[in-house]
Parts: sequence; structure tokens; C-alpha cells
Amino acid sequence: MSWIVIQRYEDLQADEKNFRKLTGLKKDEFSTLYRFFKEEWHSYFANFTFDGSPRLRRQVFVRKNSIFWDSQDALLFVLIYLKGGVPQEQLAFSFGIDQPKASKYLSLIQKLLLQAVEKNPNIISKRKQKRIIDPIMARVSDPYTMVGA
Repeated sequence: MSWIVIQRYEDLQADEKNFRKLTGLKKDEFSTLYRFFKEEWHSYFANFTFDGSPRLRRQVFVRKNSIFWDSQDALLFVLIYLKGGVPQEQLAFSFGIDQPKASKYLSLIQKLLLQAVEKNPNIISKRKQKRIIDPIMARVSDPYTMVGA
């Protein structure tokens, strides 16, 4: 099995061809989607911990050891997964985590992405929305694949 080289957003943004290959989106489409995803991301983590427990005190900053210190990486992570062709194990390795943690992050990030798209239905084309929403909804219908859904 050959693995695709996956980079963080900061490193990948200059490579339009590889970016589209991994995510299925142009950089401007990603940026538009990101504006709304970022709101969901920050809102979630302002009120909840990663595992969904209510936050007892307000989070003022992102921890330095956070896997996704930049929420653009979180969006990139889930879009690569939803595009298909990259096993969770490779995705996890590329982001420096183990596969079970990758699965938990994917579950949460998919939920936040779905909320962003549902609240803002015109942020990207209907065809591309369908490519994002359909795989998420297929996992939601299986209670064993969406933790905390």
C-alpha cells in the first residue's frame, strides 16, 4: 500500500494541486468553508471539553500540546478523511496521534462541520456539500461510528 504525503495546512496551502487532491476543494472554497467551521469549533471548545463534558471554566488559549492548535488543520483533517483514499491509520500518523484518537477527533469534527454546513447552506456548491454531507450522514446512521453524535 502506498501512502500519500499529508501535511499541515500551513505547509500544504502553497500546493494547490495536492490540496485539491487531498480535500476535493479549491483553496478559496476551503477558506470560505473554514470561516463558518471556525465559528462552530470555537463555540464548541468555549463550552465543552474534547470529550463533550461541560467546561467548568472558560478556555482562554489553545494549549501548546493540542493536536489541532490551528483549527484549519482540524478542517483539513476531516476533509482529507471524507474525500476518501487515506486510511485512518495514515491520517493519524500524519497528525502525530494514534488511530483511536483520530477516530474520536473525526467524529467530533464531522459533527461540527455538519453544523456549519447546515447553518450556512450556500457556503460552497451543492455538489461539494453533498460530497461532504453524505459520508457524514452515512456514519451518523450507524451509532457505532459516531461517538457522541
